[in-house]
Amino acid sequence: MKKAWFLLAASFLSVAVRAQELSLQMTLQNREYIVGEPLLVAFDFLNVARTPISCGKDDSPDRFFVEITKGSDQFDFVKPFNQKPVGGAFTVQGGENRRITAELDKWFPLLKEGKYFVRGILVHRGTRYESAKKSFDIVGGIKLQEGYQMFVNRANLKRTFRLVYWSRNHMERLFLRISDEPGNRVWDTIDLGTLLRTSPVRLDISPEGEVTIVQRASQDAFLRTLVWSLPDTIEIAERNPLIDPDISASQRAKSLYNEMVDDGKEKKSKKPWYKFW
Repeated sequence: MKKAWFLLAASFLSVAVRAQELSLQMTLQNREYIVGEPLLVAFDFLNVARTPISCGKDDSPDRFFVEITKGSDQFDFVKPFNQKPVGGAFTVQGGENRRITAELDKWFPLLKEGKYFVRGILVHRGTRYESAKKSFDIVGGIKLQEGYQMFVNRANLKRTFRLVYWSRNHMERLFLRISDEPGNRVWDTIDLGTLLRTSPVRLDISPEGEVTIVQRASQDAFLRTLVWSLPDTIEIAERNPLIDPDISASQRAKSLYNEMVDDGKEKKSKKPWYKFW
């Protein structure tokens, strides 16, 4: 009986030692993402074993993959549409700590609003290692403005630009959601930066495909973003800060100058100009 307990304890100790040899941790960039926003995740592999971790190649002995479920049902798995290995091919040598990053929206359909759960899973030499399961939410954002673009050489293509805002890290941020019809294609949502809603946001769409967004980013300045929108391409062309003309330094200097002139007029009425010489 004592021998059986000893073997059982030794078995548990062996599993514990093996578990300590490998560690997998996951870090989410945010806990809430706007629909279409790139969902960046970092996986940290710590390998203190003698054997390397090798994943992603056809002949790799190990396997790394990501598991995502939607809603409260832990078995409502989100099936990937991209069959390539998450994070690509990589090797973690013994005694090495390595970080692998991936945009999960490039592997999984994450366009429906709701709560999701994600974890990374590594299978190494027949043993399964899991990161802690974490949750994130896909939200639509609060709509501010919406505009449309039609294309001369694509008569059936209609592109929708939707400006929404959402609070992140205790600050409101402006996002540009872009989608095409027909086909329901969703482009990467663009984070336009901080937003102060004390001034209205301006959205201009030119027939040539220049999309201009102007937002108040702080108490002192606006932010102007220029996006090039072509049938098969969307690109951020410019991002320029614009000083608020009402409170800029030049305007303040002019105001001070006017005050000085006014004071001078008062002094002039009391003292003739030739008395200054």
